[in-house]
Amino acid sequence: MMLSRVADHLYWMSRQIERAENLARLVRVSEEMLLDDESLGRGSAQEYWDPVLTATAMEATFRSLYPYPEQGDTSNFLTLDGRNPDSILSCVRAARENARSVRDKISDEMWTEINALYMLVNSPEGALLLARSPHSFYEKIITSSMLFDGITEATLSRDEGWNFLQLGRLLERADMTSRFLDIRSKSATSSGDSALESLQWGAVLRACSAHASYRRQHGGEISVERVVDLLLFSNEFPRSVRHCLRRADEILHDISGTPTGRYSNASEKITGALLARLSFAGPSEVMARGLHAYIDELQVQLNSAGQAVFESYVLLPGEIDRHFPRHSRQDSLSDWQREQQQQQQQQ
Repeated sequence: MMLSRVADHLYWMSRQIERAENLARLVRVSEEMLLDDESLGRGSAQEYWDPVLTATAMEATFRSLYPYPEQGDTSNFLTLDGRNPDSILSCVRAARENARSVRDKISDEMWTEINALYMLVNSPEGALLLARSPHSFYEKIITSSMLFDGITEATLSRDEGWNFLQLGRLLERADMTSRFLDIRSKSATSSGDSALESLQWGAVLRACSAHASYRRQHGGEISVERVVDLLLFSNEFPRSVRHCLRRADEILHDISGTPTGRYSNASEKITGALLARLSFAGPSEVMARGLHAYIDELQVQLNSAGQAVFESYVLLPGEIDRHFPRHSRQDSLSDWQREQQQQQQQQ
């Protein structure tokens, strides 16, 4: 059985790289849409960015750091602000530290790629590229993350380390896909402009590299229900929430050796229940419930699944009972987990 410390480093390395990639996708598409909106005289920049900050759970941190925001502050906060623990820079830095801690468990090629990505975002050259050509900068982040996944696929043995790497990537991807949907649920549905809504939902598809898949299935006309169907419920599209959860459920059973359809720990139980919920639902149920409310409930369950992985495989049951009283367990474990990540960044 792999040491829980090693599993934790591999799991978080993968999650942080995936988070950096998705933030790059989000900011790239958001800035493109903002330029279009400003050219048409629709709203202020901060009104456009507010839903992004809210959906990514960074609004409070942003307000504390930028009480009087100016143009460009939000994109900088999401990209290269080291004071933001979830910026692209912070995510890549944390991923590299996790990789360094388990250097003997990953391939040389994986280390080279993640180190090159860190050098890009942490260098004056990277900041200059961002200032001159934001699109090129974010493309490099996305390409490097996808290359890292490809290198991992080609060079890493299919052992427990591989399983924890894949598990982190899949849970993070499911969470971020749901957040992309949540951003547009707050900014598009209230506009009353069908042309604008179509553009904004098209931006969501582009952010998820889903535009081509959508066109093949539904043609050129974009509707909210069809976007939700593809990004939440598709069993084939690799960035959909349901696909990610199905693969995560399979990997959890591979790790524990428990037959599919049964569960041996809370992480398998929560993930399996959430997968079943998505398997027997559809866009009509989401729209009836309200997209934002549905996504909120989904994210709570995804967070619970991640916390259950932590309890099952990182902090052993005996340690949980010894260190954390039951009445304060959820908040305490979350604080402990963040503290561990911050300590890794400071090593």
